[in-house]
Amino acid sequence: MRGMSTRLGRSFASHVGGLPRLFWWLWSGALLSALATFVFPFLALFLTARGMSPSTTGLVASFFAGGMIFAGPLGGALADRIGRKPTMLIGLFTAAVCAAVLALLTSPVAIAAVVFAFGVSSQATSPAIMAMLADIIPEESRARAFGLVYWANNVGTGVSLVAGGVLAQKGWALPFCLDAATTLIFAFVVLVRVPETRPPPGVQDVKAGRGFANFVGLSTVLRDRIFVAFLVLVVAFALAFWQFQVALPITMTLAGLQPSAFGAVLAVNAFVIALVQPWSSKPLSRFSEAQALSLASVLVGAGLGAYAFCRTSLQFAFATAVWSFGEIAFMPVAAAVTAHLAPPALRGRYSGALGLSFGASGFVATILGPALLQRSGPSALWFSCLALGLAVAAGEVLFGRMMARRPTATVPAADEATP
Repeated sequence: MRGMSTRLGRSFASHVGGLPRLFWWLWSGALLSALATFVFPFLALFLTARGMSPSTTGLVASFFAGGMIFAGPLGGALADRIGRKPTMLIGLFTAAVCAAVLALLTSPVAIAAVVFAFGVSSQATSPAIMAMLADIIPEESRARAFGLVYWANNVGTGVSLVAGGVLAQKGWALPFCLDAATTLIFAFVVLVRVPETRPPPGVQDVKAGRGFANFVGLSTVLRDRIFVAFLVLVVAFALAFWQFQVALPITMTLAGLQPSAFGAVLAVNAFVIALVQPWSSKPLSRFSEAQALSLASVLVGAGLGAYAFCRTSLQFAFATAVWSFGEIAFMPVAAAVTAHLAPPALRGRYSGALGLSFGASGFVATILGPALLQRSGPSALWFSCLALGLAVAAGEVLFGRMMARRPTATVPAADEATP
């Protein structure tokens, strides 16, 4: 027994060891903040408790999605222009204020404004964190580091879903204020323990132009044709992936299952990620980045496609476990590819573009998925997800060949210095 424990300890250390202390400060802050993620998961319930109709609830909640889309380019630009640390501090502090204030509001207009601000601020820190990790983590360890951060966010959010349901029964002030408090603690950790890691001025820098479009720098990012090809694949992948949030509960309802069954199926996803993610880096390291993304796309496509044949909770749970393995591989490797492709001075904006791709795809998926389901039935939707997954897998193979011919990352030509 002792020998087995020793082997397990050594194996675990090989998966999490060798990362700098700064990484663990960021990881700890992300986990702590995720453990009290109450605003976003319970937003619809909060709005309903404020007496809003379903249509008004949907409209106000959409302001959060709009803020998320806006956050990626803004947070990425700030991370590159003013630094990773200031961007994180601004985002975390603003998100904490929004979470605390939200519990006090009753006006739909005021709530919508704060929800939008919360969507922007809470998500604007992500490109800064990704850029900082790319600054401090060697290329061969980035997928492992991004995977551990992704694991922390998922495990923390899973705990908060359980705790939030209990706390919300006593009112909304406590969970929202706890959300604000843990966010402020993360900000304090960043302030005290996290140094600035942005490359010094002049390292492949990009001159500032006039106007918001020049400020966020998307025009420069989009001149990188290989990265644009990668973003197209990410968008296609995400269009299929996000259907578990919007089309899956509808499909399970049509199959005669209760809402509790949907919660149990999502718990399978959380369980698989919590159990497997920390151990996934070594197996994934045997593949190239493009091969890992291709395999992940096949798994996600197969898992979602299997929903077309599911009728029982057990069947839905098994299909969910399949695409969960694909999620474990795709998310950290996609972040690592983005860091690999980005010039040092543009890491924030490249990360912001990746976040924008996922956010915009999620917004479109919530419209297209239910519409296709209503028009053609569940089988047509889930077979379409399978086809998208296989198409992305083939595209990732071609992308790998493009990556192999790419020189060292540099700022794309014809930068945006034009006034």
